[in-house]
Amino acid sequence: MTAQMHSHCSAPAKLIISGEHAVIYGCPALSTAINFRSHCECDFQTADISSFTIHLKNFDLKVFMTEAELNNRALEIEQNYQAYLETKQLITDVLSKPEDLVICCLHHFAGQQPLKTGNWQIEIDSEIPIGRGLGSSASVIISLLLNLYKQHKLQADYEQVLALAKTVESRQHGKSSGLDPATILAGGNRRYQLDTPIEAVSQLKTQAWLIDTGKPQSSTGDAVNQVKQNHANDKSIWQAFSKVSAKISEAIENGDPSQLNSAIKQNQALLEKIGVVPNKIMKFIQQLQDQYNASCKVCGAGSVEGDNAGVVLCLSQQAPDKICTEYGFKYYPIEFDDKGGQCH
Repeated sequence: MTAQMHSHCSAPAKLIISGEHAVIYGCPALSTAINFRSHCECDFQTADISSFTIHLKNFDLKVFMTEAELNNRALEIEQNYQAYLETKQLITDVLSKPEDLVICCLHHFAGQQPLKTGNWQIEIDSEIPIGRGLGSSASVIISLLLNLYKQHKLQADYEQVLALAKTVESRQHGKSSGLDPATILAGGNRRYQLDTPIEAVSQLKTQAWLIDTGKPQSSTGDAVNQVKQNHANDKSIWQAFSKVSAKISEAIENGDPSQLNSAIKQNQALLEKIGVVPNKIMKFIQQLQDQYNASCKVCGAGSVEGDNAGVVLCLSQQAPDKICTEYGFKYYPIEFDDKGGQCH
């Protein structure tokens, strides 16, 4: 008898309040889920053999693959990743096609639970700007993995989903800290540290804006690798990041806007020190702070090339419209998301 099943799951974007880069070196990081979501819809129909249609609406791309073709591509991805680990290949060459992230999710899920045999149609549609440090990849990964658990009528255990998501995200970024998938899966405001359970923390209660400075010319992996080369053994810089995260956390907990603004500026100064903020963005942030009495910082990996740095978090009582218009940057009021990944 033919069986059909439709499922729809979604996951939010994430914004790092503090601890980007530093989290890899054992420092705490604070992050929050925000109101941009990726949506994944799965349609399954039983059949004698499996096939996969992957529709990526944001790329205007539809790919059809047999099970053998999908498995072969998954094997190539794993070989590419192994070559990256052996420093024989760049991380950007591991997932070289838009559909590779979906293939990687299917492959690693199947390593735990064999996929049902039949025709799979997977459609991804994301509201999250790609390559801006908002966790767009992790959001897609979470929304698809939750769909696969739903399709197989399995309980989506938090730790299992997070472990799978970290494995897949590592193929995208080199080494997943777990920060993105942990925040996106759980929602809300979170404190995260390697080898420590994620903790819910108080919600940021201030007027905040998200400013899109454009997609960085360097990838997250490029930025992470350069910081590693230049600062991996600099214990003092990572201690400074830890202290700033503690100050930000304390300020949020106590509702102290003055301490929060000061700590956000200190965080930005540290990001500039490790070389992930282009000169143009340094100037832009300084103007925001001078003209709007704002506190601002780059969120995510930043960039080690070009003029763009992804998104900037701006704490300001008024919209940063004038300066953003001058620079040609889009900005949005931030709404916080406490739902996390969910199926509808």
